[in-house]
Amino acid sequence: MTDLPFNPLELLRSGSGSLNIPGGLLTRKGAQPYVGCVPAIAGTLFFADAHLSAMRDAIKVCFEDYIAIAQPNLTWLFREDPPEGPSKQVFAKARPLASMLTDMDKDNALSFCYTSGEEAHDAGPWEFQIFGLPAWRAEMGDWGLCGIRFSVPLLFVEETPDVFRDMFVAFAKRLRAVHGYAGYSLIRSALRDLENQAFEAFLTSKFRGFDAGNLIPGAANAHLGIKTVSWLTAINHTFLETVGGEGTLRSELPSDWFGAFDYGSGVVIQAGPRPEAAPVDAALPALLALPNMFLRNVRVPKARLHYASANNEPKLIGWAAEQWLKRLDVDPDQLLEFRARLLKEPKL
Repeated sequence: MTDLPFNPLELLRSGSGSLNIPGGLLTRKGAQPYVGCVPAIAGTLFFADAHLSAMRDAIKVCFEDYIAIAQPNLTWLFREDPPEGPSKQVFAKARPLASMLTDMDKDNALSFCYTSGEEAHDAGPWEFQIFGLPAWRAEMGDWGLCGIRFSVPLLFVEETPDVFRDMFVAFAKRLRAVHGYAGYSLIRSALRDLENQAFEAFLTSKFRGFDAGNLIPGAANAHLGIKTVSWLTAINHTFLETVGGEGTLRSELPSDWFGAFDYGSGVVIQAGPRPEAAPVDAALPALLALPNMFLRNVRVPKARLHYASANNEPKLIGWAAEQWLKRLDVDPDQLLEFRARLLKEPKL
């Protein structure tokens, strides 16, 4: 903390609607003159069959809904190994996503990342990322799932939490999501991701409510189970039945505090009226502990969150990554204690 040019914990606690973090913090190079990451509210959904035309149509509609609120803020489009066109474009000059998806073959992987930074290497709070396996990999099996991640500024959800929630539920329904989650996240520079992972490792050590990692590594083992719970947690009926089904959900998570929104192939659980940052120097919110306890048995045992560093920078790898997955765990014997805590927490 002492080597930072500001106190990010205090700024986050202040409820600032926008907080741009200089790039490269906590790395050997130190702070760099670009926006390395921005706290935001992000939703992540994992689903299958992005190579099918029906699913690509669903992705198009999701993106159209998103740009209806985000378009004035989007500035760049990045693609990895596109079958045609540049890998980096100014958003205003890029072809519409619907047109690009229509022209792509089923054996083309989907890789789109729309960002809102002023410069190409700047992070911004508005982001929409799409990852889809090519048909040949999807048909082989064991390659994981496909995914989308979309984000909005903190202030957007503070002022209109229902708009974001309804969008998350609608996307889950269209994509027939296997699972997913939405809450606090750090949107990192798309072009300089590696040198901003250290700050994410630091921030998640201070706030249990923040997500960690990237969409694509997360999708690699998403077929095996959920990664985390959050303010919004999507869970399909297959995983839900493993932990007792919808009846158990209703009994374990009281409706005054937890919403349950059917999306066809599953349920979105809403924990409280707004996201919880859950600082580690305060009591763990029951709004996060109880859903985590309920869904713990369908959580993946391991996840790849960060890449290793040669310079001993903080990273969520190995043991640290496993501890992040367990950050909301409490002893089952504490169930009654957390149910009592819930009575003092915000209702829907």
